Amino acid sequence: MTAEATGDHGALAGIRVLDFTRYQQGPYSTVLLSDMGAEVVKVEEPGGEPGRANGLGPDGFSAYFEAHNRGKQSITLDLRIDEARAAVRRLVPHFDVVVENFRPGIMESWGLGHDDLKALRPDIILASGSSWGRQGPWANRPGYDHVGQALSGVMVEQGGGPGKVPHALIGGFADQIGAMLLAYGIACALVVREREGIGQHVDVSLISAMTAVQAMPITRFLRTGEQRGFEERRAATYTHYECADGRYVAIAANTQAFWERLCGALERPDLREDARFRGPFDREANKQALVEAFEAQFRTRPSTYWLERITAADVPNAPVLDYAGLAEHPQFWANGYLQEIETPNLGRMRVPGPAVRMSGTPSRVQGGGPELGQHTESVLLAAGFSWAEIEALRDSGATRNV
Repeated sequence: MTAEATGDHGALAGIRVLDFTRYQQGPYSTVLLSDMGAEVVKVEEPGGEPGRANGLGPDGFSAYFEAHNRGKQSITLDLRIDEARAAVRRLVPHFDVVVENFRPGIMESWGLGHDDLKALRPDIILASGSSWGRQGPWANRPGYDHVGQALSGVMVEQGGGPGKVPHALIGGFADQIGAMLLAYGIACALVVREREGIGQHVDVSLISAMTAVQAMPITRFLRTGEQRGFEERRAATYTHYECADGRYVAIAANTQAFWERLCGALERPDLREDARFRGPFDREANKQALVEAFEAQFRTRPSTYWLERITAADVPNAPVLDYAGLAEHPQFWANGYLQEIETPNLGRMRVPGPAVRMSGTPSRVQGGGPELGQHTESVLLAAGFSWAEIEALRDSGATRNV
């Protein structure tokens, strides 16, 4: 299935984003803007941003770079050179949003902080992705996803609670949540600018993202002082079980009606009548006994058998898939969550599609990741630079690729 837009423009069509971000948190936030139709111009240092080399294959493919930079344009500017910083100042008035995820203070040291940008365009939106937030004793410390997860409490939560061995979530989890919230903040700032004519500085950090994603358990802890930690089985009826074929089936029978129908689907109506499991509090009090009964029953038949029966009973369920299974499942393709795109340098590729669908202003993948410096001249020309000025920048080393 090839990705095709069903309309003329996305929700952010006409919005131009000057993107100084690197690695994951910042770059994925601007991917989300690109999917919504924004024009994103990625500013890279000579040699390219470090993410280009992450897992780079002999064919030039880096899953890391493609996932976090698809649909963008690329220009190279060596911001250590005065001429490059001067070029940025000429570019800024042509853009609506500037996004960066350097350590706090770096943009200011280049004369590109929020106050500097406001002098160039009063309604500019500057969005900053940080590790620890821009205030407080840790503001200027370096940080990445793993240490952000560590400070946020999520490793202890995932490991089972205080006193247990901490476990990190999937690599880049704090980055990805931070990226989504940064894109959300940018979208909100654009609404404010449209309504009130003002720009502002948006900041999202790794630990703000992890605090947000743990809203429920942190709220409980702040009230009760209790951190429960991750449980392998939250409930006997809200978990997954291994079947006779070695595959797993997940169930989410979290209402009394679902429970009663599940017992029938599993060919164990006796469990429905068992006093130990009759109501939700009974099932919680006797969870281990119910888990053992379910484990034994699921192992009597292959997963396809149980999936068919549980689905027929209209109880929430799904097979537990790996990525190979996900890539073949029709539900992801039908909604555009997986798509195929054509790229000039890597050919036809299967990629994750936009997560948000909009009927009037469709989102779409605008292409693969750009080649380094591919759009330097066209972006500068569009901003009013002459060919002589572009050549002078090249001669100064400001726009070199290596």
